[in-house]
Amino acid sequence: MVRKRRQRSPTGRAASAGILRRLRAALESGQAYTYAELARDAKCSQRTVRNYLDVAEEVMALPVVRTLGPDRRVRVELLNDGEPSIDALSQRLAAGMLRNLFPIEGTSLDIRKRPPRVQLVVSARGAYQYSELQLRTLRAWLRAADERPRIAVRFRYRSPSAEPGLRVVWPLGVVIRDLAHVYLAGVPAEAQSPRDVRTYLLERVESRGKGRAIDVLRGADATRPPDGLDRVRVESAIDLPFSMFPADEGDAVTVRVRVCAEQAPYIVGRRWHSRQKIRRFRDGEVEIRFGPANRREVEAWVRQWGDGVLEWDSA
Repeated sequence: MVRKRRQRSPTGRAASAGILRRLRAALESGQAYTYAELARDAKCSQRTVRNYLDVAEEVMALPVVRTLGPDRRVRVELLNDGEPSIDALSQRLAAGMLRNLFPIEGTSLDIRKRPPRVQLVVSARGAYQYSELQLRTLRAWLRAADERPRIAVRFRYRSPSAEPGLRVVWPLGVVIRDLAHVYLAGVPAEAQSPRDVRTYLLERVESRGKGRAIDVLRGADATRPPDGLDRVRVESAIDLPFSMFPADEGDAVTVRVRVCAEQAPYIVGRRWHSRQKIRRFRDGEVEIRFGPANRREVEAWVRQWGDGVLEWDSA
């Protein structure tokens, strides 16, 4: 008697490809599905369905939308308006910015999920040209910022006002300023408050050998994060977009600047500070007030307008 060999279920990439194929077929039918229905059709768990849907646009090139029905059940369907979703556009914009800042072409990081259908060009004049090592440092920082429970990192940093030294920081995220510089944002271990957010220029983070610049602190090296760290938002702790750091009490000023009619078009219609007021005059001149802001940054900002500044003062 000849025994029939038992057919094994596909595993690894074959299983993943099968799940993606069945999910795509279900979604392209145009109907709305619950997680349970998609899991049944794709022959996988609901958790697997959620994981794939989180990257649906990136992996399957399918923009999806989730809606909560009157029965309190989430249903998933394709976007049918023919327009790219804001998430898809933001991912393309971010990819364009990174490819402009980092020389990843031809490296192991130069991987596309699918060929782009729309041409999106990001132009940044004077952008810093980062290295592949610096991009890996950025990725390590982002992974640390995303991890829960919170973890701290240690790195060597070259400060313009002090000798190079080790920093221990709780990572929060990243600030890309003027499409030109990347700042790592976090709270230093010695901070008295979780709102004491500091930024570190990526190009000043030094490599510590073996292609690594950041050490994650775990086990005996780990410390306790400050209370309230998860509630801190980088954009509210830093004086963006005007400055990369909030003005100290003794160095904070409110500025009033009046510029000539020729410079006025370059002032109005732009966001210079989170708190700004603009006044227009009949002769075309413009006055802008904003603050509080750091005194040194204010002076540098005023100087860039040259002879176009008719008068200014700060208090």
